[in-house]
Amino acid sequence: MVLITTLALWLLLAVALWIFTADSRNPTTHTLEIPDGTIELIATGENPLRIPSTWEFLADDTLVLENDDRVDHWLGNFWVPAHETREYSLQPDFGGSVLCSLHPSGAINLDVGLRDFDWKATVVPTLALGPFVGFLLAGVRRVMNALDEPVDERCSIEDLETNTTAKE
Repeated sequence: MVLITTLALWLLLAVALWIFTADSRNPTTHTLEIPDGTIELIATGENPLRIPSTWEFLADDTLVLENDDRVDHWLGNFWVPAHETREYSLQPDFGGSVLCSLHPSGAINLDVGLRDFDWKATVVPTLALGPFVGFLLAGVRRVMNALDEPVDERCSIEDLETNTTAKE
C-alpha cells in the first residue's frame, strides 16, 4: 500500500511539473540600464527603473546590469560597480526575497522558475510525502475493514438482557 501510494504521488507530482513547464521558452537576456542619477531618484521614493516588487525569470536567463550611475548597485548577490557592466546567469537557487539598491523599498522578490521538466524536482516531495500518505491510507483501510467485519453472532442483545435480568 505504501509503495503504491508513493508511486502514485510521484506520478501526480511529475504530471503537475510537466504541465507547469510545458510553455517553457528559450533562455532570454534581460538588460537593465541604470542611468546616472538613479540613486537620487530612488532616495526620493521613486522607482525610475520600474522594477516590480516581484521580478520573474526562468532558469538559465541572463541578467545584464549596465551601471552608468555614480554609485555601486546590488541585486541580491549580484553586484555591479559604478560605470561597469556585469552579466549573471540566473538559476532557481537565486530566488527569494533579496536586498536591492535599485528598488525604493530596498528589497524585491526574485522568482527564478524551472525552465524544463526536471525529474529530480519530484524526488524530494515524493520521498517526504509518499510514505506518510501511504501509511495514513493503510491505517484508514485497516479501520474501515475492522468496521466492515460482521459482529460476533454468539452474543445478541437478548442474551445481554437475559444475563442482566438474571443477575438482579
